[in-house]
Amino acid sequence: MKTLVSALILSASFIGAAQAGELDYPPALNTQSTVTRAQVQQELAAARAKGELVSGEEGYAATAFAHAGNKTRAQVQQELAIARGQGLTEGGELDYPPVQS
Repeated sequence: MKTLVSALILSASFIGAAQAGELDYPPALNTQSTVTRAQVQQELAAARAKGELVSGEEGYAATAFAHAGNKTRAQVQQELAIARGQGLTEGGELDYPPVQS
């Protein structure tokens, strides 16, 4: 009976020691910030303006939209007509990227 009691006490002490070692895992991280709240809000506003924020559940970057540019609609239509005349707008699965014939 003494050996059973001492075995139980010994095993209980090993269990306690094993669990005590897990209290410091994972180690504490230094989470002190080096920027102010105003700086973070300013960076967020700049990222929104540039379209750099991640959107969606998959974490893909937000779609970048083309900038307006300085060409008129007539200039763009003229360039399109020239490109069509040179065969650069024809495309299919086997013709990508378009090449001049």
